[in-house]
Amino acid sequence: MSAGCSPAGPAAGEHRHPGLLRHPGMLRAFPGGRATLGLIAPLESFTGDVPTMAGHLRLARTAEDLGFSTLWLRDVPLLVPGEGDGGQLFDPWVYLGALAVATRHIALGTASTVLPLRHPVHVAKAANSVDALSGGRMLLGAARGDRPGEVPAFGLEPAGLAAGLRHGWEYVRHLTEPGPSGFLSPLGTVPPGQVVLPPPACGRLPMLMTGRGGQPLEWTARHADGWLYTALAPEQQRANTARWRRLTGEPGSPGYKPYAQAGYLVLDEDPRASPRPLPQGWAMGREPLLDLFKTYEEAGVDQLMVNLRHNTRPAPEVMEELAAYLLPHFPAGEAAPGG
Repeated sequence: MSAGCSPAGPAAGEHRHPGLLRHPGMLRAFPGGRATLGLIAPLESFTGDVPTMAGHLRLARTAEDLGFSTLWLRDVPLLVPGEGDGGQLFDPWVYLGALAVATRHIALGTASTVLPLRHPVHVAKAANSVDALSGGRMLLGAARGDRPGEVPAFGLEPAGLAAGLRHGWEYVRHLTEPGPSGFLSPLGTVPPGQVVLPPPACGRLPMLMTGRGGQPLEWTARHADGWLYTALAPEQQRANTARWRRLTGEPGSPGYKPYAQAGYLVLDEDPRASPRPLPQGWAMGREPLLDLFKTYEEAGVDQLMVNLRHNTRPAPEVMEELAAYLLPHFPAGEAAPGG
């Protein structure tokens, strides 16, 4: 478990994360004004759709010891042929509970929980629990979902997922921050006086949107604490971050909210290997990768989230190379002294 919430005030990042001044997960993942490196589980290279998850808790501790800022988990309730791999196999909330006690400092996030497929009371209960168990390291990424094949199993219609995300988001938000009691939603009613226990560790749980979620970006900018997006070319990403900054604020301003991007990464053994195409990601040696990630940082990306699945080398070897040569340029943020 981490040391807990950082003191509020300028030393803790007064103008970085409105309402989240004391949250260690946000401070570690998004220090503001520079990029960090995060990892997407599972921390292994594999072919096919099912990872082994061999030594997975040991690898999570290795990622933390090496200095990566965040470990992100995906929400994959069903393995649907042709619609992606099985993620980290374990239910993300069960696994986050294990990670909360197996690690001490690394931020823990969902990228993302598919909110329309889960009742918001259960999501709030689970997320608050992980936040409390980890000492304030939980980042709740939420999404509409991108696997249509799993939707019928929940008795839902794809056309209703965007509205389901919006209603679920507002419901979870009500249950994970201080505020007036009582809440009425198409998904349920919370009478005055009823609350979810435990409360978030630091007074408010961070919620980040993954993708667009079927919502106008103005809605996301107003309701989310950050935006997670897929890998794009730097010039496209620059356009995305510019629009996001116009709606939220630049680093150092009161309205600042972070922007992160996720993608597959294949790191060649030849450190100078030229970039080659990789769907939804990057493949090259570490030297051009450093240049590329610096370009993303200059474009306003606050965290680079990498999935190591497609490497032919063992993922721990790739993690160590990234730690030795890239992490010094993209160090994790730190809570204020005394946190």
